[in-house]
Amino acid sequence: MNRLLPLSITKMSGAGNTFSLIDARKGSAWADLEKTLGLTRPQFAKLVCDRVLGLSTDGFLLIEDGSEGFDFHWDFYNNDGSTAEMCGNAARCAARFCYDTLEAKGTGVLRFKTGAGLVVAQILGNSRIRVKMPEARFIQELIELKTKSSSTEKFALVNTGVPHLVQKIHAFSDTVALKDMAREARSHHDLQPAGANVTFYAEESAGKIRAVTFERGVEDYTLACGTGAVAAAFVHNKETKESSVEVQMPGGSMQVTFVSGDPHPLMEGDAVFVGDFKYNLEVVG
Repeated sequence: MNRLLPLSITKMSGAGNTFSLIDARKGSAWADLEKTLGLTRPQFAKLVCDRVLGLSTDGFLLIEDGSEGFDFHWDFYNNDGSTAEMCGNAARCAARFCYDTLEAKGTGVLRFKTGAGLVVAQILGNSRIRVKMPEARFIQELIELKTKSSSTEKFALVNTGVPHLVQKIHAFSDTVALKDMAREARSHHDLQPAGANVTFYAEESAGKIRAVTFERGVEDYTLACGTGAVAAAFVHNKETKESSVEVQMPGGSMQVTFVSGDPHPLMEGDAVFVGDFKYNLEVVG
């Protein structure tokens, strides 16, 4: 077996959204192993995230050395090996991983270079992380998509680092019946080639909504989605002007705050360690 195996991988959770994280900086075990691995990063991501042969996670994140004013670069993959520009829950997990495991203490403010640009995370303590998200913006305030059932579904199409179709619903329980529609809308021909995540939300009370996201790459509802929480809060804010919105997702809650004059929302939530694993890669033979 390769002398660099087994490889250390950390599993983390952000409000139930789970990730496998690897130190991929220069001089790390990964940096040397990757040269002889015989797998592309997307292929390796699928293995690591696999429900049976891997760590059963929603995503895979490699933390690399920073440059040009960034503390770290990241390379993020969904569990099917596809890429995503940004993931809010992964950003919180990445920040705590770098702060606690890679000992990037400093001021407790970390700057990441992502596919969506600069993401700034602040360590708050007690496993809480606040992330300054990419600019939230409407791509289309109203988009109508015709489905195979011949119905026409109305959404707001927003970008919070990645695209989200957002639809307000009357009751959160309706999401069960809406899953097939979400699966179709996610890859609708009007949204090609990239498609979009689909986020449903229902208003619970003043300043609080419940939401769930059908995610690209996972191809199902996830326990939490940071960019989805921000997308739902962004559309809710447009309607209600509430500057601070608690977003309850199946795996946990996040607080989304909109600061006047700043297009970058703040998203706060937990980031917890699940475990450190030694991955042998005997499955690739």
